[in-house]
Amino acid sequence: MEMKNVEDVVKVSIEEDLADLVSGFGRYQIWQCLLAIIPVICTALSNTNFVFAAAAIDYRCAVPQCEVKNASSATPAWWPANVTDVRCSRPLYAHNSTCNPEELEHAEECDQWIYATRDSVVNEFDLACHEWKRTLVGTVHNLGVLISMPLMGYISDRWGRRKAIGVSGICLGIGALKILAGTGQDGYITYILIEFLEAVLVTGTYTTCFVLIVELIGSDKRTIGSACVGISVAVGELILTFIVWNIPYWRHFLLLVASPAPIFLLYPYILEESMRWLLTNGRSGEAVMVLQKIASWNHFAVSDKVIDEITKKSKGAASRNIATEKFNVKLLFSSPALLKRVIVCSWWWFTAAFVYYGLMISSVALPGNKFTNFALSSLATIPGDVIAVITLDRLGRKKTLLGGFVFCGICCVSSGFIPQDYKTTSIAIFLIGKTSISACFNAVYVYTSELVPTSARGSLVGTCSMLARVGTVLAPLTPLLSEWWRALPTALFGCASLSAAALTLATPETLRRRLPDTVAEATAMA
Repeated sequence: MEMKNVEDVVKVSIEEDLADLVSGFGRYQIWQCLLAIIPVICTALSNTNFVFAAAAIDYRCAVPQCEVKNASSATPAWWPANVTDVRCSRPLYAHNSTCNPEELEHAEECDQWIYATRDSVVNEFDLACHEWKRTLVGTVHNLGVLISMPLMGYISDRWGRRKAIGVSGICLGIGALKILAGTGQDGYITYILIEFLEAVLVTGTYTTCFVLIVELIGSDKRTIGSACVGISVAVGELILTFIVWNIPYWRHFLLLVASPAPIFLLYPYILEESMRWLLTNGRSGEAVMVLQKIASWNHFAVSDKVIDEITKKSKGAASRNIATEKFNVKLLFSSPALLKRVIVCSWWWFTAAFVYYGLMISSVALPGNKFTNFALSSLATIPGDVIAVITLDRLGRKKTLLGGFVFCGICCVSSGFIPQDYKTTSIAIFLIGKTSISACFNAVYVYTSELVPTSARGSLVGTCSMLARVGTVLAPLTPLLSEWWRALPTALFGCASLSAAALTLATPETLRRRLPDTVAEATAMA
């Protein structure tokens, strides 16, 4: 895409100038976008490794006097048929020296186990028969993500996009500290504390990189920016699958996941700050330097007249670009239409995150190889992102979101009723659901930003994103529901998706409509 003549773009306001100056896909934009998606890929490795590190594994209670060398986790022939809880109950025989099922006296709580694999934290931290402790790893991680989003957003707004990305990237190294955790309960506590800290300092990179990419290629290409981030996340998850498949022991693959951290020491020298952020913060000198780099990379000239005009407008930007409406919570509650819209958007975000991460975690429990299933689940994200880019600008935001939630809901509900012997059918329905929710996740970023006014866009979208993290906190706990009914987790995902689909009927279409600047303009959208 050709860059516009820079002499023609300095016309009305600094916002319009920047949108024209930096939009496009010249050499500069391509290089900077590549630099921005690398931390997204690395963050995806950090954000999802707990799925494998704390994966459920097969095990059974050990009965020392009855075990043979290299015993497996399968139920042995000497196990009494009336002791059905092979995981947590140990049979006691009348004569300790024999293992005759007919001489069973009673069963007692188990304190030793035989594991199918020793690659998980389950066996090293003595988590057998404490399933809630295993799933708590994912919940603690996602509590950290909930804090990370506003924290990194604040750092990004206060000190710049580049610094926020650099700090998050370097903090990937914190994940390597988990390999130093000991064994037993003390090791478990150390592990989850480091897991929480890693999540707080790393995962906010997603939104920071999304904002930087959108500001880099122009706000009129929001759907493309969102798709770039979504596809990068899928690539990261695929790389993680490849790593764990070949290096299954959790301490070893976590060390490899944390290894890219030193790369981000170079980012202050190779990643440029957002020119829009520099100008809105009155740093016109640095903004001009970035503009000159863009001109050099993309082969166009910048005259002294343009530089003087941008500098002059930057100095007066604060007075000219502050919204006339000062948004506050009272103003939100004074507009029932906007309040309803915010509630609807919040449920969309919660549902998208809850179902997306719930399905990701459930993928390792599907019939077949867990690594293949996780890889297929990650691959399903890519067509979802592509579908969203195509349909958002053709069918509209509302139809895209409605269709995505409906398809996902139907697939999730129906998957619970497919017999376990139908492996191919189960996986196919699962993947259609994952593709659909991926398209929804992409769409809610764009649609929400267009439904709320400029005077409150940052705070309201941030609020919705916070509520989405509540969904990611709850998602790791859903496997526990399968103890009551195998289909309960996916049925819950399906009902949430269908309810979100129904709520889209209460919102207006925003395709090709001007972004609302005030509450009045937002509520006037029908």
